[in-house]
Amino acid sequence: MAKGNIRSIRWSPSSLALVAVAAVALLHSTTTAAPTAATQSLYGLVERLLPKAYHSTFDFQIVSETAIPPSSPKNKYDVYRVSNVAAAADTADSNAAGHGGRRPTVLIEGTTLSALGVGLKFYLEQAAQVELTWSGNRFNELPAQPPRVPDLELDSGNVVTTGHVHGSFVPWRYYTNVVTFGYQFAFWDWNRWERELDWMVLNGVNQLPAMVGQEYVQREFFRSLGVKEADFDSFFSGPTYQPWQRMGNMQGSWTYELTGAGTAADELAYKNRWIDSQWALQQKILARLDGFNITSVLPAFQGFVPRALKNLYPQADIRNSSTWSGFPIEHTNVTYVEPTDPLFSKLSVDYIKLQDKLNNGHRSHHYLLDLYNELTPSCLTEACLKAISKTVSQTLQTANKDAVWVMQGWFLTGSAWNPARAKAYLEGIQEANGQSFVYDLASDSVPVWERFSGFYGSEFGWSVINNYGASQGLFGKLSEIQVLPYQAFAKYPNTLRGMGVTAEGLNNNEFIYELTLTFPWANPDQPALNVPKRLEQFIQRRYGPSRATPQVQQAWKLLSETVWDCPSVLESGLAKETGSKSYIEKPPALDMANTGWLGTNIWYNKTTVVHAWDLLVKSGIAERNAPHGRPLPTSYIFDLVDTTREILLSTVFPSVHGSLIAAYNRQDIAQIRAAGRQLLEVANDADRLLSSHSLFSFGAAVKEARDSSNLPLPTGATTPASFNRNGFRQFLESNARNLVTWWGPESAGLADYGSKQWGGLISSYYVPRWKLFIAQLELAAQEKRPFDPVAYSALVLKHETAWQAQKWGDRSGESWASNGSASIDVVRQLWVKYAALAAKIAAAED
Repeated sequence: MAKGNIRSIRWSPSSLALVAVAAVALLHSTTTAAPTAATQSLYGLVERLLPKAYHSTFDFQIVSETAIPPSSPKNKYDVYRVSNVAAAADTADSNAAGHGGRRPTVLIEGTTLSALGVGLKFYLEQAAQVELTWSGNRFNELPAQPPRVPDLELDSGNVVTTGHVHGSFVPWRYYTNVVTFGYQFAFWDWNRWERELDWMVLNGVNQLPAMVGQEYVQREFFRSLGVKEADFDSFFSGPTYQPWQRMGNMQGSWTYELTGAGTAADELAYKNRWIDSQWALQQKILARLDGFNITSVLPAFQGFVPRALKNLYPQADIRNSSTWSGFPIEHTNVTYVEPTDPLFSKLSVDYIKLQDKLNNGHRSHHYLLDLYNELTPSCLTEACLKAISKTVSQTLQTANKDAVWVMQGWFLTGSAWNPARAKAYLEGIQEANGQSFVYDLASDSVPVWERFSGFYGSEFGWSVINNYGASQGLFGKLSEIQVLPYQAFAKYPNTLRGMGVTAEGLNNNEFIYELTLTFPWANPDQPALNVPKRLEQFIQRRYGPSRATPQVQQAWKLLSETVWDCPSVLESGLAKETGSKSYIEKPPALDMANTGWLGTNIWYNKTTVVHAWDLLVKSGIAERNAPHGRPLPTSYIFDLVDTTREILLSTVFPSVHGSLIAAYNRQDIAQIRAAGRQLLEVANDADRLLSSHSLFSFGAAVKEARDSSNLPLPTGATTPASFNRNGFRQFLESNARNLVTWWGPESAGLADYGSKQWGGLISSYYVPRWKLFIAQLELAAQEKRPFDPVAYSALVLKHETAWQAQKWGDRSGESWASNGSASIDVVRQLWVKYAALAAKIAAAED
């Protein structure tokens, strides 16, 4: 990676002097020039997000790296300064006044566009006390008169009178995990992407894996090599599984087999239509990345190819990779070109040339290339591994002399890798004089950088993943993540060059992710983060200062000390890397206790969490019933639903399951029936709650998938008149259904890994499993024999198989986004019903 901040504009010495003088003058200026092309994208962001009164509030200025002294010698990247413009006043002279025909009142200077974006967020947080989050914002509550920049920094308590200056101590802040493009982004349209890109700018993200639509380049590339159309079906996956196809874990799809509708030829037509639409979407994303000056990480040739390529190049070293996650052989053992074969180098260079051509001028020097993600290399000697990485690095440099090989360090968690092998592999890149950047994908839970000596001189990034499989339970390692990134930087200050959020899904634990993206802006030598104060300010921005009452703040303090503060090693000595699944989304069994990966063990004090929930719900009800008549902010409602979900499914449901199993062990048929009814009642109450909110609704997720059938196509692309649009929509829905349930074809090894606590999914998929389980327990008791798990599994398989082929909305009660009930009303009802019971259960278990 190039040294320094390569996002910065380069200036001549004379220009530097002039800009520095101009920047100082602007602090006292009453006029400003019209926005330049360089900053226009930020004015567009302001106009999209903020009320009209704010459209002419800001004067964004790109300045030289010497114009703003950094807050510390190490915080030298993407430096910004936020200050008030003196003597600002309205004017009708738009040419003199600049953007919007009014004089700006807030000056935001920055050495890069990314710096300006974070400077804008600083203003919104500190002056206006609002921010953009996944669950909503309070921009509609902004004061009519834009507030001035305060001298007091609310979170730190520092008083600054000459402009607030902050900079990052790492040049890169990145976002997403490769698999997020399957778990979360798969069906997004441009409107949703546009909002997320705005969120990235405000949070300082300046590097993004740009993975959307890469199958278009692959398809056109393989076509140019002579691969026939029919051979693509067994290679390309469905929309939600593309990330794992890209990494060579799996190939092909199985949707038409699950739905019983159409043929493999129909499915190929659906895939081609999907690939075309994703390419059109990618062009919009890349154009916006260019506008924001966010560095895209583009895919390189990964080496994974259709099986038919071996017939076209019989002399080449083309092999099949290792199996993956119990998938059937036709969907794994992916065919690949051995990286040391000359064909790999030729295809790599040609692929990047074609990608550059198809991207219409967008180009990046950063290329994502994961050769062995959860796969075993074909050779394990240090010499061989070094030869592979050296060849690949040389190939990338042939295609682009400034190429940076970006990879996910997760591959090193495989059992085949030890320090000597990893060192040889990474040193091969250095011997080729190549540049590399490694995402340490889960530094918060599985810190690969520690085991492998900071990646042996390769530049790397420290990341928070927090939610494997896009899981939903409240979870975080708050105490640990406050310290770990600074420890890593202290040990590897020359090679830790980035920090990022690599969440596999959104709409959970927003404070954890927001906090992570603030880490780079603290002084790494004296971070001294006042996290309780930051949380307090976060809740004020989230709910509004008047709603962030002492009771609300106390509730979140308690939650931050319990559900958000999971130690990596529990008092029992067990490792705790991940959040926990609820019993309801796991296959029903006599013993549901599971301390493994994404298991069911709860680490927090339930009494404390129930008390926090009680405080939060009482405060929300009081606010909703207050005479002022103001509606609750959407984020407040989200939190009420989320915490109520946690209480019902992680406290009440497991306890009732325990009563059910105790009744079975006593062979008490009446109590089996009673506990079974109560268990299903809790499940259905949770379903009613979650169905009331679109971010917890399976129907909303299916609607997003089906609506993506209408995504625009690239210019010149057409859809045949014979195209089966209804079949295409069912293909998309099947992908959405399958990922959160079977996660593959029948008998694959990841069933329920991507499970969700969603309204509609609980009632249609999980509740029938539990009904069958309860019935089989009762039958076993009646017949005075042990529960038969084999007979039960056969019944469940029949239900699940039928469910895979269904279409949402065909059955009574299946709503698309909300069941029509206001979430706050459902929360109140369930709080009245379960508060005392939850407290009793918690007291008995803690």
